[in-house]
Amino acid sequence: MSLSSKGHKNICNQLQLLDITECSKLSFLFSNTKFPITLKHLRIGECPELEYIAQEFEENACLESLLIFRSGIKSLPRGLDKLIHLQEMWLDSCSNLVSFEETGLLTTSFRAFVVDGCGNFGALLKCMASITSLRQLCVCNCSADISFQSEGFPANLTSLEISNAPKIYRSLVEWGLNRLTSLQGLTIGGGGCSNVVSFPEEGIGMMLPPSLTRISLTEFENLEFMFSEGFQDLASLKELVIGNCPNLTSLPEKDMLRSLGCLYIYSCPLLKEECSSDKGREWSKISHIPFVQIDGKIVIPRESD
Repeated sequence: MSLSSKGHKNICNQLQLLDITECSKLSFLFSNTKFPITLKHLRIGECPELEYIAQEFEENACLESLLIFRSGIKSLPRGLDKLIHLQEMWLDSCSNLVSFEETGLLTTSFRAFVVDGCGNFGALLKCMASITSLRQLCVCNCSADISFQSEGFPANLTSLEISNAPKIYRSLVEWGLNRLTSLQGLTIGGGGCSNVVSFPEEGIGMMLPPSLTRISLTEFENLEFMFSEGFQDLASLKELVIGNCPNLTSLPEKDMLRSLGCLYIYSCPLLKEECSSDKGREWSKISHIPFVQIDGKIVIPRESD
């Protein structure tokens, strides 16, 4: 039901890695002791009754990675700003998690923050935009109200993934996606973005950062076309994935896809028809791409090639 240091007086002064999985009765991690300052890696999974790890992180804590998945955790310990060595935090399928204690993160080592499937999680850290060390950010399938502060996004991101987060998507568009000049991977699931008919958004002249090598767009129910001018200067783009966009009929102009090595399209019936080699209007835009797969079928190269 909980961890105890009784009978092992020195264990919490030596512990560096702790991995707890499938402990169905565990409700509190450190019940009669402080959070071990020597602990570097903490991984917790499949502990549905676990609501709290500890009350507070200690000064000089050595924690570098924190991963919690499919557990009943309600909140993280206070004192996130004390975790000067923290490099990554992964929170997955923790439906009871609502928010953090707002103490900020002062670390200069924090590189990855992933929160996925935490349906009630509705508030990101206000200091997120100022974490210049952050490279990977994933916010997927959380509360529809989750949003970013007006200060914007971490400027040095190389990977950004958002899904079912319409307010974050809108903030990103208004702030300027092209300002993420180091971004290489962009994944957007458009759940809740029913007003989006073009990507990038034509009405505001939305542009994409030239550093991109991979783009994945899914679940835009009313997306109709790709705004070609927004794809300008994507000389490094190698992979494009488009899925579950039932009203999409067109791709960017051929000149915008010159560097593309792989194109994946699935569950886009209108676009699939337009990409037909027989009579599709979009065929000329994709015929030069070395590898094209549509609904699981390899279209290019052809079997006879």
